[in-house]
Amino acid sequence: MSFASAVDIWAQVPARVSRVANADQLRKRLGLLPDYAMVRRVEDLKVAVLDSGFEGIGPDRPYLPANAVVVEHYDPAFVRAFDLGDPEFQKGFEPGNHHGREMAQIVWAVTGSRPAGPKFFLLNANGPTMLRRAICRAIVEHVDVILFSGTFEGGGNGDGHGPINRAVDEALAAGILWINAAGNYGRSVFQGPVRPLPDGQLRFKEKGDIAALRFRNHLDENTVTVTLTWNDYRDAEDAGTDKDLDLFVEDWTGRLVGSATKKQVTWERDAGPDETRNPRERLVLEDLPASPELPGRSDVAYRVRARWKAGRFTPKDRLRVLVTASKPPYVAPGGGLPRESVEFLDASRQAEIFPPADHPLVLTVGDGSPFSSIGPTTDGRPKPDTLLDDSTIYFTDGTVSGGSSNAAACFAGLVALMKAVEPGLKVSHLLWLARSEPHALTPREPRYQNALETTPPPRAVVRDTTIMDGVRPLNATSLTIFPSGRMLRSLAPETTVARVDRPVAPPPPADERSTRYARPWRTPSRSRLADIVRLGR
Repeated sequence: MSFASAVDIWAQVPARVSRVANADQLRKRLGLLPDYAMVRRVEDLKVAVLDSGFEGIGPDRPYLPANAVVVEHYDPAFVRAFDLGDPEFQKGFEPGNHHGREMAQIVWAVTGSRPAGPKFFLLNANGPTMLRRAICRAIVEHVDVILFSGTFEGGGNGDGHGPINRAVDEALAAGILWINAAGNYGRSVFQGPVRPLPDGQLRFKEKGDIAALRFRNHLDENTVTVTLTWNDYRDAEDAGTDKDLDLFVEDWTGRLVGSATKKQVTWERDAGPDETRNPRERLVLEDLPASPELPGRSDVAYRVRARWKAGRFTPKDRLRVLVTASKPPYVAPGGGLPRESVEFLDASRQAEIFPPADHPLVLTVGDGSPFSSIGPTTDGRPKPDTLLDDSTIYFTDGTVSGGSSNAAACFAGLVALMKAVEPGLKVSHLLWLARSEPHALTPREPRYQNALETTPPPRAVVRDTTIMDGVRPLNATSLTIFPSGRMLRSLAPETTVARVDRPVAPPPPADERSTRYARPWRTPSRSRLADIVRLGR
């Protein structure tokens, strides 16, 4: 399985030392001013930011409290003591990736940028093994809040279970509040049952080419990744599976352009070079030619196919196909609004939440763009739990960012302040606030679509800067700024670790079972928060 940042976009630029420029405006927007302007005991809090990259972190950190702790490599003795894999295995930060540092900066800005705290632990979570080590270190350090602005395309079935969420269980059992970004797979996922046809191909649809999922690649030399997963992940990592599917992609003429045909094997033996224990096939198509632009021809598109190979699938089995691209959105020669470089024509526009954002006791935060992932989870729960309509962050070096990662970072800072005000704050209180407070249900996609239709033409394209995290592609280096100053998001843990059964999350209110709606967050007053904690909501 591979780690997919909820940002999944960063510019490969020199490390910079910058601060959040619009901190006061941000705090006001979050409803923290004036009620939470002066909060005591913030310096007593500990916040862990788990991420794959903290580029620019050095001995002098004027953009974070001086007592911040950075952990890139975990001591072999620590790994051995807590049974966290091979002590000799190490995986460092991703070079050039400053996403984690920026998330910590946002959290600090929201809490008031006080030199004394909160105390930050910037922990390497570059992959599932590093994530487990980061969680264990956070538990040992008794942190109060964990921020993870990332998701994994594998490691779970979308129902809150699997090895990734099993690791998260340990943090939750230790009383840590976990804040997670929803991810940026909006309009990029197909979810459906596993239905083999007589010839072995899987049936995806009810009409047309029923065994194919279509996507259009609008740019030459694009790298498109197609990931097929099915719901046979167990709580134990590398548990193996005897259910085997293969993945194929062909062009509009029927010519095969790529395949992923690893053999799925059980835990009883080690996986060989062309074998895997994971119920997943992943195909990376490099330098993929653009699809011809033929008006009215929906059949002129790349086609994703899957074939049953082994194992017994039941009507309860589900699969997901995720299509992502390396190139950012673009503006066509004739002008107009930017378009995504890859368009997944048969996306389900639901079930886009990947682990650990699908965990029932994780506070999953989305943003207002249609590219922010939405649920329901595969077991029918609404996700994300809440959203922030505007997550735009301006930095003092002139760069701008936004999206679900920023939204989660803002929310983590907000939760830290609430925890300082009310030390008895628990995840149940936060979930109740997110789901039960009297907010108006707000349509997600229609609202944003209206914004797209009324947005003026681009004024400028800024190069070599940090792209906002509204889309999936890697290594994007441009951002379109509009005259209004707003951006179009389409551009861009010596302690015994408790292992306990996961408690059952409270059901959402009946009026929130719609999968197309999410409640925008509204921060309670300090007196209201005290009442909620006192009453044990």
